Amino acid sequence: MPVGSATHRHNHRTVSHRLAKVADQIEKWDIASPYRISRTRGSAVSVFIDGAYIRAVPGYQSRHFEIAMGRVVVQGRPPRQFAAAPNIATAKYDVVRAAMRAQGWLPGRDVTVFSDGEIGLQSIVLSATRQPVTHILDWFHLSMRLGHIEQAREGIRHRQDLNVYLRDVAVHMPRMRHLLWSGYVREATRTVKHLLAQLDQYPGLRDTSIKLRRLYELITNLRTYLVQNKTSIVNYCQRYWSGKPISSSPAESAANSLVNARMNKKRQMRWSPIGAHRVLQVRAAVADGRLKKAKLDLAA
Repeated sequence: MPVGSATHRHNHRTVSHRLAKVADQIEKWDIASPYRISRTRGSAVSVFIDGAYIRAVPGYQSRHFEIAMGRVVVQGRPPRQFAAAPNIATAKYDVVRAAMRAQGWLPGRDVTVFSDGEIGLQSIVLSATRQPVTHILDWFHLSMRLGHIEQAREGIRHRQDLNVYLRDVAVHMPRMRHLLWSGYVREATRTVKHLLAQLDQYPGLRDTSIKLRRLYELITNLRTYLVQNKTSIVNYCQRYWSGKPISSSPAESAANSLVNARMNKKRQMRWSPIGAHRVLQVRAAVADGRLKKAKLDLAA
């Protein structure tokens, strides 16, 4: 084979164009695929979804844009990964619906969504199903907020003048973690409000310390977080010992395989929404084993 043809064949523009054709073909097949009857009708359909921000190309309307990615899990089937970027012809909910259809989901079948509580992520699944869904707040994100409060207290507990102020925090935090782990969100919310009421008795001390104000802000944010997600906090202890999922870790795993390698953590390249979307479609197909040699030849 002549050297010139080999060079042209491996030119980066040629590779980019070929990837675009393969990605468009994959998306066309996914969106047009019919509903598949699941072999495990009694199994729950679980959607683990998360978001990530990647850097946009110069000239885009913002420095970053958010993509949605995750997994659809049904017992008896391999997990199905999905990812979608904004401001393209195919909406995010269309990508999620195609992944759910491939897993045997049918309209009317119950769906459980696991996320960090962001309203936008829940709305994507609601638009995909066009029916009510059960949302479960990820335990890891909830526990992380409690951990931040505990760390903030540890950073200032050595100050003798704050012993009275911080004593209530030390007493209430273990109880609050236990209440939330057991699903007693109403009692946990009352505990947070009671704690804030006690801390408000010493406003002068709060004004003298930046770390103290930070602690107060974290507790206030926790109260808001609990109120906004009160219907999504479940008995995590019971689910855990029953072998049921309590976190959106499958979505985090999808982020590692689809996004972090060259879009987010290691090599922060700049992307256009359509370019990022195409790369994500190919990566998801490769991760699921859907991208076969015959399909590559057909798309070429």
